[in-house]
Amino acid sequence: MKRYAITCAAVVAMALSSHAQGVAPFSMPSARMSALGGPHAASVSGVDAIFENPAGFVSEETEFSFGAIVVNPTGPVFDIAGLMLSGGDLLTGAAGLFDDSGRLYFQADLLGPLSFAYTGKGLGFGLFNRTVATVNAASLLNVAYSASEEIMLAGGYAYRFELGDDHTIDLGIMPKGFIRASVGDAASLTDIMALVSDPGSLLASPLTMVSGVGFDAGVQWTYRRSLTVGLVAHDAYSPAMVTAYDGYQTFVDSPSSGTSAYAVVPAVLSVGAAYDVPWPLLGRLGADLLVLVDYVDILDLFSTLPRNPILNVSLGAELTLLDILSLRAGIKDALPTAGFGLDLSAFTFSLAMYGEELGIEPGSRPVFNLLVAFEFKY
Repeated sequence: MKRYAITCAAVVAMALSSHAQGVAPFSMPSARMSALGGPHAASVSGVDAIFENPAGFVSEETEFSFGAIVVNPTGPVFDIAGLMLSGGDLLTGAAGLFDDSGRLYFQADLLGPLSFAYTGKGLGFGLFNRTVATVNAASLLNVAYSASEEIMLAGGYAYRFELGDDHTIDLGIMPKGFIRASVGDAASLTDIMALVSDPGSLLASPLTMVSGVGFDAGVQWTYRRSLTVGLVAHDAYSPAMVTAYDGYQTFVDSPSSGTSAYAVVPAVLSVGAAYDVPWPLLGRLGADLLVLVDYVDILDLFSTLPRNPILNVSLGAELTLLDILSLRAGIKDALPTAGFGLDLSAFTFSLAMYGEELGIEPGSRPVFNLLVAFEFKY
Protein backbone atom coordinates (compact mmCIF):
# COMPACT_ATOMS: atom_id res chain seq x y z
CA MET A 1 0.00 0.00 0.00
CA LYS A 2 2.96 2.31 0.54
CA ARG A 3 3.78 2.17 -3.16
CA TYR A 4 0.19 3.06 -4.10
CA ALA A 5 0.19 5.98 -1.66
CA ILE A 6 3.39 7.30 -3.23
CA THR A 7 1.81 7.03 -6.69
CA CYS A 8 -1.27 8.99 -5.61
CA ALA A 9 0.90 11.62 -3.91
CA ALA A 10 2.91 12.05 -7.11
CA VAL A 11 -0.28 12.57 -9.12
CA VAL A 12 -1.50 15.20 -6.65
CA ALA A 13 1.87 16.96 -6.73
CA MET A 14 1.84 17.16 -10.53
CA ALA A 15 -1.74 18.42 -10.47
CA LEU A 16 -0.80 21.18 -8.04
CA SER A 17 2.19 22.20 -10.12
CA SER A 18 0.12 22.43 -13.30
CA HIS A 19 -2.73 24.45 -11.77
CA ALA A 20 -1.61 27.58 -13.55
CA GLN A 21 -2.81 29.78 -16.35
CA GLY A 22 -3.51 27.71 -19.42
CA VAL A 23 -5.99 26.61 -22.01
CA ALA A 24 -9.49 25.23 -21.53
CA PRO A 25 -9.73 21.43 -21.20
CA PHE A 26 -11.45 19.17 -23.68
CA SER A 27 -14.75 18.00 -22.20
CA MET A 28 -17.55 15.89 -23.61
CA PRO A 29 -21.20 16.98 -23.44
CA SER A 30 -22.90 13.92 -21.94
CA ALA A 31 -26.60 13.56 -21.19
CA ARG A 32 -25.94 11.19 -18.31
CA MET A 33 -23.25 13.29 -16.66
CA SER A 34 -25.19 16.53 -17.17
CA ALA A 35 -28.38 15.15 -15.61
CA LEU A 36 -26.43 13.71 -12.66
CA GLY A 37 -24.69 16.96 -11.74
CA GLY A 38 -21.56 16.54 -13.84
CA PRO A 39 -18.82 13.89 -13.94
CA HIS A 40 -18.29 11.85 -10.76
CA ALA A 41 -14.96 10.49 -9.55
CA ALA A 42 -16.46 7.26 -8.20
CA SER A 43 -18.81 6.50 -11.10
CA VAL A 44 -18.27 3.54 -13.42
CA SER A 45 -20.40 4.28 -16.46
CA GLY A 46 -19.05 2.85 -19.70
CA VAL A 47 -17.42 5.26 -22.14
CA ASP A 48 -18.23 8.16 -19.79
CA ALA A 49 -15.34 6.82 -17.67
CA ILE A 50 -13.02 8.46 -20.21
CA PHE A 51 -14.18 11.81 -18.85
CA GLU A 52 -14.92 10.72 -15.27
CA ASN A 53 -12.13 8.49 -13.95
CA PRO A 54 -9.83 6.13 -15.91
CA ALA A 55 -9.87 3.76 -12.92
CA GLY A 56 -13.38 2.89 -14.14
CA PHE A 57 -11.90 1.06 -17.14
CA VAL A 58 -11.48 -2.05 -14.97
CA SER A 59 -15.25 -2.62 -14.98
CA GLU A 60 -16.28 -6.16 -15.94
CA GLU A 61 -18.92 -4.75 -18.33
CA THR A 62 -17.72 -3.54 -21.73
CA GLU A 63 -19.24 -0.78 -23.81
CA PHE A 64 -18.67 0.29 -27.41
CA SER A 65 -19.60 3.66 -28.89
CA PHE A 66 -19.80 3.79 -32.68
CA GLY A 67 -21.07 7.34 -33.02
CA ALA A 68 -23.15 10.03 -31.38
CA ILE A 69 -24.96 13.27 -32.05
CA VAL A 70 -25.15 15.37 -28.88
CA VAL A 71 -26.63 18.89 -29.13
CA ASN A 72 -26.09 21.09 -26.08
CA PRO A 73 -27.36 24.71 -26.36
CA THR A 74 -26.88 27.09 -23.43
CA GLY A 75 -28.61 30.37 -22.62
CA PRO A 76 -31.96 31.81 -23.79
CA VAL A 77 -32.32 29.02 -26.34
CA PHE A 78 -36.06 29.24 -26.99
CA ASP A 79 -36.04 33.05 -27.09
CA ILE A 80 -33.30 33.00 -29.74
CA ALA A 81 -35.16 30.37 -31.78
CA GLY A 82 -38.33 32.45 -31.63
CA LEU A 83 -36.39 35.54 -32.69
CA MET A 84 -34.91 33.76 -35.71
CA LEU A 85 -38.31 32.42 -36.78
CA SER A 86 -40.27 35.62 -36.22
CA GLY A 87 -38.66 37.46 -39.12
CA GLY A 88 -38.46 40.70 -37.11
CA ASP A 89 -35.54 43.06 -36.65
CA LEU A 90 -32.65 40.92 -35.36
CA LEU A 91 -30.74 43.80 -33.76
CA THR A 92 -33.73 45.03 -31.75
CA GLY A 93 -34.72 41.51 -30.78
CA ALA A 94 -31.17 40.54 -29.76
CA ALA A 95 -30.91 43.58 -27.49
CA GLY A 96 -34.00 42.31 -25.66
CA LEU A 97 -32.21 39.05 -24.79
CA PHE A 98 -29.80 40.80 -22.40
CA ASP A 99 -30.49 40.39 -18.68
CA ASP A 100 -31.12 43.16 -16.16
CA SER A 101 -27.36 43.64 -15.73
CA GLY A 102 -26.84 44.07 -19.47
CA ARG A 103 -25.26 40.62 -20.00
CA LEU A 104 -25.91 37.74 -22.36
CA TYR A 105 -24.40 34.27 -22.61
CA PHE A 106 -25.17 31.80 -25.40
CA GLN A 107 -23.36 28.66 -26.47
CA ALA A 108 -24.08 26.00 -29.08
CA ASP A 109 -22.16 22.80 -28.37
CA LEU A 110 -22.16 19.78 -30.70
CA LEU A 111 -20.41 16.46 -30.07
CA GLY A 112 -20.02 14.09 -33.01
CA PRO A 113 -20.61 12.51 -35.34
CA LEU A 114 -17.10 11.28 -34.47
CA SER A 115 -17.52 9.46 -31.16
CA PHE A 116 -15.75 6.14 -31.29
CA ALA A 117 -14.89 4.59 -27.93
CA TYR A 118 -14.46 1.36 -25.98
CA THR A 119 -14.17 0.73 -22.24
CA GLY A 120 -14.06 -2.36 -20.06
CA LYS A 121 -11.82 -5.23 -18.94
CA GLY A 122 -9.13 -2.75 -17.91
CA LEU A 123 -8.90 -0.92 -21.23
CA GLY A 124 -10.35 2.34 -22.45
CA PHE A 125 -9.84 4.47 -25.54
CA GLY A 126 -11.79 7.04 -27.52
CA LEU A 127 -11.70 9.43 -30.46
CA PHE A 128 -14.05 12.42 -30.31
CA ASN A 129 -14.75 15.66 -32.12
CA ARG A 130 -16.60 18.66 -30.74
CA THR A 131 -17.81 21.93 -32.31
CA VAL A 132 -18.54 24.93 -30.06
CA ALA A 133 -19.81 28.46 -30.78
CA THR A 134 -20.00 30.96 -27.90
CA VAL A 135 -21.26 34.50 -27.41
CA ASN A 136 -20.43 36.10 -24.04
CA ALA A 137 -21.60 39.71 -23.76
CA ALA A 138 -20.70 42.01 -20.89
CA SER A 139 -22.68 44.82 -22.54
CA LEU A 140 -24.10 45.84 -25.92
CA LEU A 141 -20.69 47.28 -26.86
CA ASN A 142 -18.51 44.46 -25.52
CA VAL A 143 -19.48 41.08 -26.96
CA ALA A 144 -16.88 38.30 -27.00
CA TYR A 145 -17.52 35.62 -29.63
CA SER A 146 -15.71 32.45 -30.65
CA ALA A 147 -16.14 29.32 -32.73
CA SER A 148 -13.93 26.27 -32.33
CA GLU A 149 -13.40 22.73 -33.54
CA GLU A 150 -11.75 20.18 -31.23
CA ILE A 151 -10.47 16.63 -31.65
CA MET A 152 -9.23 14.40 -28.83
CA LEU A 153 -7.67 10.95 -28.90
CA ALA A 154 -7.31 9.15 -25.57
CA GLY A 155 -6.43 5.67 -24.41
CA GLY A 156 -5.57 4.18 -21.05
CA TYR A 157 -5.37 1.20 -18.75
CA ALA A 158 -6.62 0.30 -15.29
CA TYR A 159 -5.62 -2.50 -12.95
CA ARG A 160 -7.47 -4.00 -10.00
CA PHE A 161 -5.88 -5.06 -6.73
CA GLU A 162 -7.90 -7.57 -4.71
CA LEU A 163 -7.32 -6.75 -1.02
CA GLY A 164 -9.58 -9.43 0.45
CA ASP A 165 -12.66 -9.08 2.65
CA ASP A 166 -14.60 -7.62 -0.32
CA HIS A 167 -12.19 -4.69 -0.71
CA THR A 168 -10.66 -3.73 -4.07
CA ILE A 169 -8.53 -0.84 -5.30
CA ASP A 170 -8.46 0.16 -8.97
CA LEU A 171 -5.71 2.36 -10.40
CA GLY A 172 -6.03 3.93 -13.85
CA ILE A 173 -4.06 6.22 -16.12
CA MET A 174 -5.07 7.67 -19.49
CA PRO A 175 -2.65 9.47 -21.84
CA LYS A 176 -4.30 11.71 -24.43
CA GLY A 177 -3.66 14.13 -27.25
CA PHE A 178 -5.81 17.02 -28.41
CA ILE A 179 -6.07 19.68 -31.12
CA ARG A 180 -8.25 22.79 -31.07
CA ALA A 181 -8.72 25.47 -33.74
CA SER A 182 -10.71 28.54 -32.71
CA VAL A 183 -11.54 31.92 -34.18
CA GLY A 184 -12.92 34.77 -32.13
CA ASP A 185 -12.66 38.34 -30.96
CA ALA A 186 -14.67 41.03 -29.17
CA ALA A 187 -17.05 43.41 -30.94
CA SER A 188 -20.26 45.38 -30.53
CA LEU A 189 -23.70 43.82 -30.89
CA THR A 190 -24.08 45.52 -34.29
CA ASP A 191 -20.91 43.80 -35.52
CA ILE A 192 -22.15 40.46 -34.21
CA MET A 193 -25.37 40.84 -36.21
CA ALA A 194 -23.23 41.47 -39.30
CA LEU A 195 -21.40 38.20 -38.61
CA VAL A 196 -24.73 36.37 -38.36
CA SER A 197 -25.67 37.74 -41.77
CA ASP A 198 -22.30 36.76 -43.26
CA PRO A 199 -20.82 33.79 -41.34
CA GLY A 200 -17.91 33.58 -43.78
CA SER A 201 -16.50 36.82 -42.41
CA LEU A 202 -15.82 34.98 -39.15
CA LEU A 203 -12.67 33.58 -40.78
CA ALA A 204 -11.19 37.08 -40.76
CA SER A 205 -11.16 37.02 -36.94
CA PRO A 206 -7.95 36.09 -35.08
CA LEU A 207 -7.21 32.35 -35.18
CA THR A 208 -5.72 30.29 -32.36
CA MET A 209 -4.35 26.77 -32.79
CA VAL A 210 -3.82 24.63 -29.68
CA SER A 211 -2.19 21.21 -29.67
CA GLY A 212 -1.00 19.21 -26.73
CA VAL A 213 -0.64 15.93 -24.88
CA GLY A 214 -1.25 14.95 -21.29
CA PHE A 215 -2.81 12.39 -19.03
CA ASP A 216 -5.53 11.76 -16.46
CA ALA A 217 -4.99 9.51 -13.46
CA GLY A 218 -7.37 8.12 -10.89
CA VAL A 219 -7.98 5.62 -8.13
CA GLN A 220 -11.16 3.96 -6.86
CA TRP A 221 -11.68 1.92 -3.68
CA THR A 222 -14.72 -0.37 -3.63
CA TYR A 223 -16.32 -2.29 -0.77
CA ARG A 224 -18.74 -5.14 -1.47
CA ARG A 225 -19.46 -3.81 -4.95
CA SER A 226 -21.83 -1.23 -3.49
CA LEU A 227 -19.72 1.56 -1.98
CA THR A 228 -17.02 3.22 -4.09
CA VAL A 229 -14.78 6.16 -3.23
CA GLY A 230 -12.79 7.77 -6.03
CA LEU A 231 -10.05 10.34 -6.52
CA VAL A 232 -9.20 11.62 -10.00
CA ALA A 233 -6.81 14.20 -11.45
CA HIS A 234 -8.01 15.38 -14.85
CA ASP A 235 -5.14 16.83 -16.88
CA ALA A 236 -2.71 15.95 -14.10
CA TYR A 237 -0.08 17.28 -16.48
CA SER A 238 -1.15 18.42 -19.96
CA PRO A 239 1.27 20.82 -21.68
CA ALA A 240 0.16 22.50 -24.89
CA MET A 241 1.48 24.70 -27.67
CA VAL A 242 -0.68 27.76 -28.41
CA THR A 243 -0.13 29.51 -31.75
CA ALA A 244 -1.93 32.74 -32.67
CA TYR A 245 -2.56 34.03 -36.20
CA ASP A 246 -4.12 37.25 -37.49
CA GLY A 247 -6.74 35.20 -39.29
CA TYR A 248 -7.50 31.95 -41.07
CA GLN A 249 -6.05 33.11 -44.39
CA THR A 250 -2.77 33.99 -42.68
CA PHE A 251 -2.59 30.45 -41.35
CA VAL A 252 -3.27 28.97 -44.81
CA ASP A 253 -0.71 31.20 -46.57
CA SER A 254 2.05 30.91 -43.97
CA PRO A 255 1.56 28.36 -41.14
CA SER A 256 4.97 29.24 -39.67
CA SER A 257 4.15 32.94 -39.26
CA GLY A 258 2.13 32.51 -36.06
CA THR A 259 3.20 33.56 -32.59
CA SER A 260 3.66 30.50 -30.36
CA ALA A 261 3.80 30.04 -26.61
CA TYR A 262 3.72 27.10 -24.20
CA ALA A 263 0.84 26.67 -21.77
CA VAL A 264 -0.80 23.96 -19.67
CA VAL A 265 -4.35 22.75 -19.29
CA PRO A 266 -5.18 23.51 -15.62
CA ALA A 267 -5.52 20.35 -13.55
CA VAL A 268 -8.82 19.45 -11.90
CA LEU A 269 -8.56 17.28 -8.79
CA SER A 270 -11.85 15.79 -7.61
CA VAL A 271 -12.99 13.33 -4.96
CA GLY A 272 -16.31 11.53 -4.73
CA ALA A 273 -18.33 8.58 -3.50
CA ALA A 274 -20.92 6.33 -5.15
CA TYR A 275 -23.39 4.06 -3.38
CA ASP A 276 -25.34 1.39 -5.24
CA VAL A 277 -28.30 1.03 -2.89
CA PRO A 278 -28.70 -2.73 -2.10
CA TRP A 279 -32.44 -2.76 -1.39
CA PRO A 280 -33.94 -6.22 -2.13
CA LEU A 281 -37.22 -4.58 -3.16
CA LEU A 282 -35.44 -2.73 -5.97
CA GLY A 283 -34.00 -5.98 -7.29
CA ARG A 284 -37.41 -7.63 -7.33
CA LEU A 285 -38.78 -4.69 -9.31
CA GLY A 286 -35.94 -4.87 -11.81
CA ALA A 287 -34.62 -1.51 -10.61
CA ASP A 288 -31.26 -0.19 -9.51
CA LEU A 289 -30.58 3.02 -7.56
CA LEU A 290 -27.21 4.78 -7.62
CA VAL A 291 -26.41 7.79 -5.40
CA LEU A 292 -23.37 10.01 -6.06
CA VAL A 293 -21.70 12.87 -4.20
CA ASP A 294 -18.52 14.76 -5.19
CA TYR A 295 -16.37 17.74 -4.45
CA VAL A 296 -15.08 18.95 -7.82
CA ASP A 297 -11.86 20.89 -8.42
CA ILE A 298 -10.24 20.85 -4.99
CA LEU A 299 -7.38 22.96 -6.39
CA ASP A 300 -9.76 25.89 -6.91
CA LEU A 301 -9.63 26.41 -3.13
CA PHE A 302 -6.01 27.54 -3.55
CA SER A 303 -6.58 29.84 -6.53
CA THR A 304 -6.25 33.62 -6.33
CA LEU A 305 -10.00 34.14 -6.72
CA PRO A 306 -11.75 30.88 -5.76
CA ARG A 307 -15.39 30.09 -6.33
CA ASN A 308 -17.72 29.75 -3.40
CA PRO A 309 -17.00 26.17 -2.19
CA ILE A 310 -20.69 25.23 -2.34
CA LEU A 311 -20.53 25.59 -6.14
CA ASN A 312 -18.03 22.73 -6.34
CA VAL A 313 -20.30 20.25 -4.55
CA SER A 314 -22.21 17.98 -6.92
CA LEU A 315 -24.91 15.42 -6.16
CA GLY A 316 -26.61 12.86 -8.35
CA ALA A 317 -29.12 10.01 -8.23
CA GLU A 318 -29.96 7.54 -11.00
CA LEU A 319 -32.83 5.05 -10.99
CA THR A 320 -32.55 2.42 -13.73
CA LEU A 321 -35.61 0.33 -14.58
CA LEU A 322 -35.20 -3.03 -16.40
CA ASP A 323 -31.93 -1.76 -17.96
CA ILE A 324 -34.08 0.28 -20.37
CA LEU A 325 -35.17 3.52 -18.70
CA SER A 326 -32.88 5.64 -16.54
CA LEU A 327 -34.30 8.52 -14.50
CA ARG A 328 -31.69 11.04 -13.31
CA ALA A 329 -31.51 14.09 -11.07
CA GLY A 330 -28.85 16.03 -9.25
CA ILE A 331 -27.33 19.33 -8.18
CA LYS A 332 -24.42 21.16 -9.82
CA ASP A 333 -23.24 24.72 -9.18
CA ALA A 334 -25.99 24.90 -6.50
CA LEU A 335 -28.53 24.52 -9.32
CA PRO A 336 -30.83 21.58 -10.14
CA THR A 337 -30.22 19.05 -12.90
CA ALA A 338 -32.56 16.40 -14.31
CA GLY A 339 -33.01 14.10 -17.27
CA PHE A 340 -33.63 10.60 -18.55
CA GLY A 341 -32.13 8.00 -20.86
CA LEU A 342 -34.02 5.47 -22.98
CA ASP A 343 -32.17 2.43 -24.35
CA LEU A 344 -33.91 1.48 -27.60
CA SER A 345 -31.39 -1.27 -28.49
CA ALA A 346 -30.48 0.28 -31.86
CA PHE A 347 -29.57 3.55 -30.16
CA THR A 348 -29.99 5.43 -26.90
CA PHE A 349 -32.02 8.63 -26.67
CA SER A 350 -31.29 10.93 -23.75
CA LEU A 351 -32.43 14.34 -22.56
CA ALA A 352 -30.96 16.54 -19.84
CA MET A 353 -31.78 19.98 -18.47
CA TYR A 354 -29.44 21.64 -16.04
CA GLY A 355 -28.26 24.93 -14.65
CA GLU A 356 -24.74 26.31 -14.76
CA GLU A 357 -23.23 29.13 -12.70
CA LEU A 358 -20.86 31.40 -14.65
CA GLY A 359 -20.03 33.52 -11.62
CA ILE A 360 -18.12 32.69 -8.45
CA GLU A 361 -21.08 33.05 -6.07
CA PRO A 362 -24.38 31.12 -6.08
CA GLY A 363 -27.00 32.88 -8.18
CA SER A 364 -24.65 35.57 -9.50
CA ARG A 365 -24.96 34.55 -13.17
CA PRO A 366 -26.87 31.30 -13.74
CA VAL A 367 -27.66 30.06 -17.26
CA PHE A 368 -30.06 27.44 -18.59
CA ASN A 369 -28.82 24.38 -20.53
CA LEU A 370 -30.62 21.83 -22.68
CA LEU A 371 -28.98 18.65 -23.96
CA VAL A 372 -30.38 16.14 -26.47
CA ALA A 373 -28.36 13.05 -27.36
CA PHE A 374 -28.62 10.20 -29.86
CA GLU A 375 -25.88 7.69 -29.02
CA PHE A 376 -25.01 4.38 -30.61
CA LYS A 377 -23.63 2.40 -27.67
CA TYR A 378 -23.61 -1.39 -27.32
